[in-house]
Amino acid sequence: MAPRLGLALPLLLIAAACGERRDIAEVAAGVAPFTELRGLNIAALRVGEVRAFRRGAAPAPLEGMRERIGEYDVLYGVTHHEGLDGSWPPEDHQVLHVEAAREFPSDSAAIAEWESTLRTIRNVTGATPHCLRVVGPGFTLRVVEFDRGGGWRLSTTVAPAVRLTNRRTLSTRHSVAVRHGSLTERFPAEGAENPDDVPTWERIDCPGLAP
Repeated sequence: MAPRLGLALPLLLIAAACGERRDIAEVAAGVAPFTELRGLNIAALRVGEVRAFRRGAAPAPLEGMRERIGEYDVLYGVTHHEGLDGSWPPEDHQVLHVEAAREFPSDSAAIAEWESTLRTIRNVTGATPHCLRVVGPGFTLRVVEFDRGGGWRLSTTVAPAVRLTNRRTLSTRHSVAVRHGSLTERFPAEGAENPDDVPTWERIDCPGLAP
């Protein structure tokens, strides 16, 4: 049965028009592949709008929705979604982050792309970088966040290849994300109480990126 978006979508668009408008491509400083998402209002983006305008999007269990744009795996994250049966999140649920990740054949290639992206963002936005290290079981992320106003952050990360216990290897990954709120609000700081054993963060210097 085809999804019934006829009534829900106009209501979503009307609600978006009445509130803040933040074009996701502008918040992301024109970094690929967010240029392909131009026209989506991240400040009021709902599941129903993604389904209507991004025909390649599909349900992503425990996360929200995702699609492939060129070499990027693009995730539209929502909260309180299980979807283990392949179901879509409810159409009125807000998308709170959009992350585009790309795999690289080597750490050096990923770091070079990450550094190029950082320079682009800094040159386009003039925003002050805030640098973090996020550490979890078996992985370490280098993260740089830029405040884009209205509670929105533009972040870019790089993670080296990881050798898993089953002898599989997770490739080096570089990502760019637009999200509401900082990762420092999502995870505890290093050394803080962490009863759920979730990843932790610590602030680090931003060599070559300081104002």
